[in-house]
Amino acid sequence: MSTYANVSNPPGAMMPLAGVMAEPFPSPAASIRSAMEALQAAAADPPKDEEALRRLVQMPRPWDPATCRGRTRREIWAWLDAVALWINTQHLWNVNRPGIPECWPAHPHLVHDLAVLACSRYYTSFAVTPDSLEDWHRYALAGFLERLRDRLGDGCQPGRHQPRPRRERDVAHGADAVRCGRDERYADDVICAGGPEPHVTFDGRRGGGLT
Repeated sequence: MSTYANVSNPPGAMMPLAGVMAEPFPSPAASIRSAMEALQAAAADPPKDEEALRRLVQMPRPWDPATCRGRTRREIWAWLDAVALWINTQHLWNVNRPGIPECWPAHPHLVHDLAVLACSRYYTSFAVTPDSLEDWHRYALAGFLERLRDRLGDGCQPGRHQPRPRRERDVAHGADAVRCGRDERYADDVICAGGPEPHVTFDGRRGGGLT
């Protein structure tokens, strides 16, 4: 919740008095924090046995919402909504950059990008120097805003969601006849390439032997 207050300006004030000058980054819910901290611990000390590795693979990744279910998924949407408003109010000023529109849930590209941006910003809270936060400002946030401007352009002004302009192309891409043609091309490529199937080890790496 915003802590901005309606405060009248004293005579001769150079700028408006508007409460706190920096809003804190929205904190994720407990289920999201638990998942991210467990994954961070696994990155620092990877599990050794196969069963622990299997559990790690099955853990939800909050930066990839498609891997989340139930309570965690529900809480991710609430958190990302708060993060979107925080980015718009704390990191944007001029309208030259469109900002995150209120219809962001209708934009898959924004859903994916915003989740990564939010999680990477949360991880900076564990840092003991400002370097990772500087990198987030300089690279992660700047890259996100640049992609947002490229993909949205002037679309989705306040209160006016714009249907996806490339929908017709995506429908054509997924048409049955076109998909069948691609499948035939893939099969022909495999036949023409020839050779035996490579041996694959348990962790998915290509080995030198043949099965």
